[in-house]
Amino acid sequence: MSLWVFLAVSGAVAADLEGDGLFGDGQLAVSEDFEIRYWTSDRVLEGFEDRPRLFDYVEQVSRTNLLFSKDAVQVGLQFDEVMLFANRYYLDDVLQYERSIVPRDLLSPAPDQFLNLDKIFIKRKFGRKGTVQVGDHYASFGRGLALNLIKNTDIDIDTSLRGVQSTVRQGDWQFTAAVGLTNQQQVAQDNPNLDIRPNVNHLVAGGRLDLYDVGPGNWGLHGVVYQFASEDVTEDPLDAFSQDVDAVVVGATSELSGLGGLDWYVEGDWFHYTSGELLGTEEAEDGLALYGSTAAYLGAVTMFVEAKHYKNTEGVNAMTGPEGYELASGPTLEYERVITEDSAAAVNSNDISGVKVRFDWMKGAWVPHLEVSVSRDRELGGLHFNESPETIVHPVLGADHFGQTFQLLVNGGYRIDVRDEHGTDRLAHFDLAFDFPIGPLHGELTADYKQFWWGENANQQHDFQELSAAFGVKLSHDWTVLLYQDFTDNPLISSEGNLTETLYGAAELQWKPVSATTVKAFYGAYKAGIRCAGGQCRNLPGFEGARLSVSSTF
Repeated sequence: MSLWVFLAVSGAVAADLEGDGLFGDGQLAVSEDFEIRYWTSDRVLEGFEDRPRLFDYVEQVSRTNLLFSKDAVQVGLQFDEVMLFANRYYLDDVLQYERSIVPRDLLSPAPDQFLNLDKIFIKRKFGRKGTVQVGDHYASFGRGLALNLIKNTDIDIDTSLRGVQSTVRQGDWQFTAAVGLTNQQQVAQDNPNLDIRPNVNHLVAGGRLDLYDVGPGNWGLHGVVYQFASEDVTEDPLDAFSQDVDAVVVGATSELSGLGGLDWYVEGDWFHYTSGELLGTEEAEDGLALYGSTAAYLGAVTMFVEAKHYKNTEGVNAMTGPEGYELASGPTLEYERVITEDSAAAVNSNDISGVKVRFDWMKGAWVPHLEVSVSRDRELGGLHFNESPETIVHPVLGADHFGQTFQLLVNGGYRIDVRDEHGTDRLAHFDLAFDFPIGPLHGELTADYKQFWWGENANQQHDFQELSAAFGVKLSHDWTVLLYQDFTDNPLISSEGNLTETLYGAAELQWKPVSATTVKAFYGAYKAGIRCAGGQCRNLPGFEGARLSVSSTF
């Protein structure tokens, strides 16, 4: 643990290695993300009700990355570690564990600690001819409709493929192949670590051929094969290679510049399932994903149009969605800052079509914009609250200003989900980000507000409001203080406020001892809720307590 503490204090380390040996003339870079969280709990022990805070505990999380580079070779390692403190007590001379962190089928140095070599890879570059990477890697084809397995730290997702990835380039073409077993992160960096389980290894294999400057543009062909483990196969992960294929996806892309005075992108993917299990149907059904976009430049006005049609595409995420990540996710056309439990169903709908048009006025310091999206969601059940198809209309009006003295980004919108039956869901929202001077200091204000009105539901919920705000003052180049406030009376939220049942408050002090290192000290609470990034959504828990974190980047 002394290494992690040292790195947490000193920040990222990069050093040139001298000598004539194996590591001579190479460079070693080390980065560390170290965090200690004090979690509070209102839980009480029977017979000891007069002892509050009995089940409070401390969680320490560390993520250490090492990258060795020499000539055309890179070697990377990522160690994840978590430890719980104040997690045990004796009752009648019997040691009791308040919460489980690691079951018996995972290696653990101590009952309240877990250390894992989460990522490991070796990468070799062959000039401009290509690369080969053995170990953990990420893969995405086109706009991600067929495969989009990337790191998404905004919502605490870091699932890689452990296998081989290779890229070959020759002239105007490039071929990329990737094969491996899914390697889901087992230590959460931002969420509580409880009941860590072994990975379930799903097999993914795919390839993509890109042709550049052929005729009017660039072209691509890709294919992906999925085989999902129906049970834990960690005892012999290679068994996954001998099981039957569950899904095959093939697709093509076209990127055309200046055609008819417009820039175009088009992608189509066909999904074939060998059974109906992944779609929840008795018989196998094929799926189709179509996505297209075009950009036009009309003087000071830029117009951007997107369109999508996704049918039976979420089957490839049926097994991994409950595990907290997705293998494929295409553009959603959604305004992701205001996703709720209701609209999250449209993000992951298995039968939806839509179009979005956006206009930007690109003249002067102020850049106003207007976007309007219209979608038809035909899926029922699953995450959906509605019992009939619905038409979704969502206009958003905003403006950006980037000046020498202040910067402002502001957006407001009104979303209506018109159900064929049982009324309409409505959402009004507003958000802003404002940077401004306060005398010799610098201030930052971010805020967002949502008002949601439900239609009729089988399990009727009451309408709700949400308001979040953060105000920060940069006291110097090194020091910043921030105040946070959350309010929500959303009946689906699983957390309670620390000020009142619906009101949350917190403060944070940030220190940057060097440019690559940030130290944060946080105390208070924030609410649980839906968070979306890059077309993926997760229901993240709230937090109440204290947190000290140190993070460094290369």
